[in-house]
Amino acid sequence: MANIRGMVEGLVVGSTMLAMLVSPFVRTASAAEGRIRVLSETPLSPAADIPADVRKECNDLGDELPKAIVRANRNVTLVPTPAALQEKTGRYLFVEIVNVKARAAGALSGPKDMTVRGALIENGKEIADFEAKRGSYAPSGTCTMLQKTEKELGSEIGQWLEHPRPHTHFSN
Repeated sequence: MANIRGMVEGLVVGSTMLAMLVSPFVRTASAAEGRIRVLSETPLSPAADIPADVRKECNDLGDELPKAIVRANRNVTLVPTPAALQEKTGRYLFVEIVNVKARAAGALSGPKDMTVRGALIENGKEIADFEAKRGSYAPSGTCTMLQKTEKELGSEIGQWLEHPRPHTHFSN
């Protein structure tokens, strides 16, 4: 009798543990329908005006912006590829870096600024867009200043996603 009771308890505990492990993924999948997809790495526009020394030195340019958007807006989810960004119905935000004004000598070469452009797409139609420019000046390296700029831009873009409007411009 004790042996059967042990088996029943094992099944109950095992099924409870399995449910606990699987439930977060089930919720994420169903909640993903109302989320806004953003690329996990912000691409540089093909026509982007970015100095060659900055491109060479700051090889992680575009990495911090999407992370900052996610921190600022809980309805955003990151996707790894452009195909994943555009593959489903629903909303996605396409953002690209269009301009970086900086020289690779840190604070000695003056302030750094970045301009990004983005469009919010819903079911294949553009419903809102923006252009944003931020600058940074600090006693640190060029790449560190540009990362700080990306964080500020991402925070503002995340807030903009709460009430997106066409042709929005923001800068500091």
